[in-house]
Amino acid sequence: MSGKIEHNGIIVHIDGKHIRVRIVQSSACSSCQAKTICSSSESKEKIIDVFSYASSNYKIGENVKVCASESMGRNAVIFAFVIPLIVMMIWITISIKCLMMNEPMSIVISLMFLALYYWMLSINKKRISRKFAFWIEKP
Repeated sequence: MSGKIEHNGIIVHIDGKHIRVRIVQSSACSSCQAKTICSSSESKEKIIDVFSYASSNYKIGENVKVCASESMGRNAVIFAFVIPLIVMMIWITISIKCLMMNEPMSIVISLMFLALYYWMLSINKKRISRKFAFWIEKP
């Protein structure tokens, strides 16, 4: 195992240290021989922002690999899914068992906590983006 996640992409914009790379994110079955007759395959184009001091070594239209560490992927899943699930489950349990709230009200308030959590993530976007940095390599 290499310890990094890689996607092939094409550089679409370079502005100083800021490089924008277009990748095609595809499902596992998109490389299958039967994808033309199967309706479950899908792919999406995404633009990834990469900051590199070596941006002068790249050109628009060049094929590159966009890389990220596996730990970054795990941390992203934790921030996006695991922590919100834990927050919801803790609040629902406390509100129903200890505060004797009814279920609909408990769920509405837990959704408000989720909205607050994601709002706090968006406020701290710059600080969080330092931990989630991509890099590019030539193939």
